[in-house]
Amino acid sequence: MCERAVKEKARSLGLKKAVKSRWMEHADYVRNHFAHRSYAEIGKELGISREYARRIAVRMGLKRTALEDFKVLSRIHSDIMRRERRRVIFGLSPITRIKVVSNRARVRLRSWLKSKGYIAGEEYGILYYTDDLHRIQESELRGAKLGFRFLPYPSEETIVLSNLL
Repeated sequence: MCERAVKEKARSLGLKKAVKSRWMEHADYVRNHFAHRSYAEIGKELGISREYARRIAVRMGLKRTALEDFKVLSRIHSDIMRRERRRVIFGLSPITRIKVVSNRARVRLRSWLKSKGYIAGEEYGILYYTDDLHRIQESELRGAKLGFRFLPYPSEETIVLSNLL
């Protein structure tokens, strides 16, 4: 007996396929969390793929407004930034290519001092000053509190000697 004959016999007897209960549970969860969760988050929670969560939403006719889309994407981006900052603070390598700053005050001060004529060393925490530079004591004190070291710019003789060693 072929599949088509089975279908026709079932139709003649008035039999219909029942909706799968698991699909209904998934659909209910998707409906309740659609506005404030991404497909990936919904899929992860239900143990299904992101694409299957999207298909369930499409089948139910759910669509996000531009504001809902923005809120979901903004929240996800903030979470990623928070995780990346934590990784930088604990000295771990980044997962994404997003540039994060763990100490904004230090970055701003370093940039400002460079604009005033200080020279950044190869190591991050060292700033050099030349003989003709007007040094700013208040900023140097603040920089020392943030972990910067201020050294006189090495002369050519010092550079040559250090290269020989």
